[in-house]
Amino acid sequence: MKNHVPTLFLFVVALGFPPIFGGLSAPDEAASKSQVTRISDSNPLKPLNALIGEWRGVGQLKRGSRDGAWSEKVTCEWHFENSTQSILLRTEDGSQFEKLVIAGDAEQKSIILKQTLKGVTRTYRGPAPKSWPDRIELVSEADDQGVSYRCTIQQLSDIRATILFEQRSSATGSFRRVAGVGYTRAGEKLAVSGGNERKCIVTGGLGTIPVTYMGKTYYVCCQGCVQAFNDAPEAIIADYQASLKEVAPK
Repeated sequence: MKNHVPTLFLFVVALGFPPIFGGLSAPDEAASKSQVTRISDSNPLKPLNALIGEWRGVGQLKRGSRDGAWSEKVTCEWHFENSTQSILLRTEDGSQFEKLVIAGDAEQKSIILKQTLKGVTRTYRGPAPKSWPDRIELVSEADDQGVSYRCTIQQLSDIRATILFEQRSSATGSFRRVAGVGYTRAGEKLAVSGGNERKCIVTGGLGTIPVTYMGKTYYVCCQGCVQAFNDAPEAIIADYQASLKEVAPK
């Protein structure tokens, strides 16, 4: 493949992977359709909750050089469909991707990334992080010319993250830089996971967007979770309340 699509960061449509969300027992038709429950601790995508939100990025082809540099805005949110979930990144002004989809392979404890740019899609795989912030390295299989790509994602703090794109021309060669992007979270500084902030009722991440049902307000972390909540509010609330009982002191 002779295109110059570099490696890329986060996200995937589930391709026959084992379902990460369990089915719902609620009789509500919308709930049955969405099949969304809270993300379990064993879900390999759960540590990535901290990436949900809007980010501003500055990309460089060469470290420290403004030649070919660009700016981009990225929206990162959960995506729920057919009892599976993934993390979706979109940008309209980035040079490295238009859409990134990250999904978890729970059986192999790995992360699957699909990157789309100018009609070309490339797939990467790497080990799931045990905690977060952490470093994730995702590598593609070699193409017909023996070229493979690597994407290294690292969150430095609650408001800073980087992505490094590399490629190598042979199985015995070294990976060489294609481009790097430094991201800063847009808007207010957000608290790190585990604090006393509001939690997303769908994923357990940091809740920043209010949603209302039957006169009561809850919080979610992104527009994907807004849609999931609106599709099946009773089932999600019931599952959330059950999760609170699981962690309550006995």
